[in-house]
Amino acid sequence: RLLGGEPGVGKSTLALQLAASVQRAGSRVLYVSGEESPEQLRLRADRLGDVPGSLRILAETGIESLVAAWRELAPQLVIVDSVQTLRSDRVESAAGSVAQVRESAALLAAVARQARCALLLIGHVTKDGSLAGPRVLEHLVDVVLGFEGDRAHAFRLLRASKNRFGS
Repeated sequence: RLLGGEPGVGKSTLALQLAASVQRAGSRVLYVSGEESPEQLRLRADRLGDVPGSLRILAETGIESLVAAWRELAPQLVIVDSVQTLRSDRVESAAGSVAQVRESAALLAAVARQARCALLLIGHVTKDGSLAGPRVLEHLVDVVLGFEGDRAHAFRLLRASKNRFGS
């Protein structure tokens, strides 16, 4: 799954709420943060309340290290916030480049299929409203969700633009 939205719309907060809910239901969750430190995530979790302390947080941008931790922890859900921060040693370009995003997402999707694990990738939206990075991201995933709304308002809209499983 791919969740996109403008900076500040609440993607990370929504993802942390999802992680907490899945963890409370008894499944193991790995929340990978490439943008925020574990301390920043803990502050957000404290504001939300009811986030289990057993939730596994990994502050990592190296795709190979992320995959190693994933295999060791064997979670049922992995959340990557955000895919544009990841970098693979296999590609000689900067994090966020088309080649890096494509390689990282493809590797994560393959590991998710092999591990029979749900994967949620969080991505940024550009000023024109499209998902940042290559269109191949949308082809790698089963579901594409857009999180929309105004930061000044309490309500947001979660819109599915692709769902291989039906409406």
